[in-house]
Amino acid sequence: MAFTVTGLARTAALHRLEWVLDGLNAAVGWGHDAAAVLDAGFLQAIAPVDYAELTGRRAHDFAPVSVTAVEVGEHTARARLDNHADGARYWLTCTVAPDPPHRIVSTSLQAEIPDGLTPRLPTDFTGRPINAQWPGRLIVFAGVPGAGKSTLADAVGHRLGVPVFAIDWLLGALTPFGGGHLDQPLDVGYEQLTTLALRQLSAGQSAILDAPVEDERVRHRWSTLAAAAGTSLVAFVTVCGDPAVHRRRLATRDRGIPGWHQGGDWADVTRRLASFPAWPGAVVLDTRHPLDDLVATVLDHLSRQDGPAPSGSV
Repeated sequence: MAFTVTGLARTAALHRLEWVLDGLNAAVGWGHDAAAVLDAGFLQAIAPVDYAELTGRRAHDFAPVSVTAVEVGEHTARARLDNHADGARYWLTCTVAPDPPHRIVSTSLQAEIPDGLTPRLPTDFTGRPINAQWPGRLIVFAGVPGAGKSTLADAVGHRLGVPVFAIDWLLGALTPFGGGHLDQPLDVGYEQLTTLALRQLSAGQSAILDAPVEDERVRHRWSTLAAAAGTSLVAFVTVCGDPAVHRRRLATRDRGIPGWHQGGDWADVTRRLASFPAWPGAVVLDTRHPLDDLVATVLDHLSRQDGPAPSGSV
């Protein structure tokens, strides 16, 4: 059965891409028509029988084909595939001639992350010391949407002269480039925050991170990052002790973040509140208190901070 991508403009390039996908899907008898499908220039580089054999070998890694994204242009179409053999993602690109019958001019199968790049950041920085001339400080403001963490983080950053990196701003900047269609947007945002924190600490500078940080794996990762830089993670969890105030803040806030939503979903927030994991060592701040008082509390705690932050509630 032919492999068919639905919901997209039926261009010649997409039609030819589906033909290649059939081969990667190990379709029975695939490739018998390769001489009629491939352009003359293509056939000078590889014989039809050899192309069919190559595609058959690749099918061992990809069949059954799992397509996670498709992009279609006038003469080019490409699909992102999961490789069942190594777990990596690849892009299959198919370019066709502009004139009928739009034979295939070229195909390519490339890893989403090219070879030769510096390895990704580790999920645990233990045993990976960061050599910086001066020790910086890693400060985190966490909490569910509308709890007041961004307002407090910005105020503290202003008083300390430390940059504040907010996950909503980072994700909003990706919206014009398809960020709204990411499978795991928070994972992308946390990776960006981790990279920025590493950059600051490596330069002997401090950073304030503003994000929900509900994932305990992220908390552990940032703790090991701080330890690798010879400092400690200082975490503050913001809560709003009055649900009515919290809900009103969520509904009326206007942050003006480009590419990001203004308000929030109270049902989503209440669900996340119910499952928000306790953060041992973090200082809990109730944002019903005046902002100036909260800032003073944070600055006082930071001034006395010599090791891991003690548990507390303000």
